[in-house]
Amino acid sequence: MTFRSITSVQIIVAHGIELGIDENVLLQGSGLTSAQLADHERLIEDKQELQVLNNLMLTTECPVKVGMELGCRYHLTSYGIMGYALLASSTARKAIEFGLRYLDLTYVFSQITLTELNDDLSLRFSCDIAGKLGELVLVRDMLGAAMIQREVFERNGLPIKLQFMSPQPVGLCLEDIKQKLGAEIQFNANYNGFSGLAPLLDLPLVKANEATARLCEAQCSQLLQQKQNWKPVAKLVKDTLVHLGLTASMEDIAQHLARTTRTLHRQLKLEQTSWRQVRDDVRFGIAEELLLKPMQLDEIAERLGFSDGANFSHSFKRCKNITPSQYRKQATKQR
Repeated sequence: MTFRSITSVQIIVAHGIELGIDENVLLQGSGLTSAQLADHERLIEDKQELQVLNNLMLTTECPVKVGMELGCRYHLTSYGIMGYALLASSTARKAIEFGLRYLDLTYVFSQITLTELNDDLSLRFSCDIAGKLGELVLVRDMLGAAMIQREVFERNGLPIKLQFMSPQPVGLCLEDIKQKLGAEIQFNANYNGFSGLAPLLDLPLVKANEATARLCEAQCSQLLQQKQNWKPVAKLVKDTLVHLGLTASMEDIAQHLARTTRTLHRQLKLEQTSWRQVRDDVRFGIAEELLLKPMQLDEIAERLGFSDGANFSHSFKRCKNITPSQYRKQATKQR
């Protein structure tokens, strides 16, 4: 189970509403509400976005057409700090290498590879999602990437060709799409992706800025590490526990997060943790800091929400395999 920003779902729902689809229909089965959709800081599971995309796909007879129109709604600003990093890259080569390195920070479900063949470089896409949903996702991902190259170069008439293995859908008008992308579109091709990249790779980009690129990459690196190391619900519980105070109960945390204790328990279980484990991580992380200070164990116990020093000592040893006094002694020697 992986997580991503809710921004992409907001884009999908906005597009669906413009097509005349009710918001409730688009969110059906995703576990998302209108209130949650308005929370720009919310993280969601990959499968929740796929459910919303599936709901959109079920309302159309042409997933390729909808995928193209939807993909054109993804702009550099949709990707947050990563978008600025791409824009500030010195060349297209650097931008592509950066994008592939931090692909987990984007909204794509497709696999993307840079391939060299016959003196040309191509960016190739593949998607292992079956059926029409997979078609929609693949096309959406490709058009989103095409919009990035359009905005990075800030001009039309690029020698890039966007290629699809599928035949052109009946009734699909490409002129508007071509104008938005500034590139040619070909169907019945040998692969899904972009061709004609070689002449562009080492051209300087319009808004290249080395200092900005370095700063943005540092932030992207931090975001990627956080995404890999933190489980969103557990982190949310930890942050809320610190905010409300260490004596807060699971009921207090659940109420603050606008969910039931049963839901919170289930969500933590999905992340292979529990309320007790999360609470202990916070408590004993703070305990380690307090044990470096000249404080009595009873005082530390009170701050951490334990009934007395003996209860704190027993719990600390259970968690850390060492008593608080032993930890304090060892930590003092190492300082």
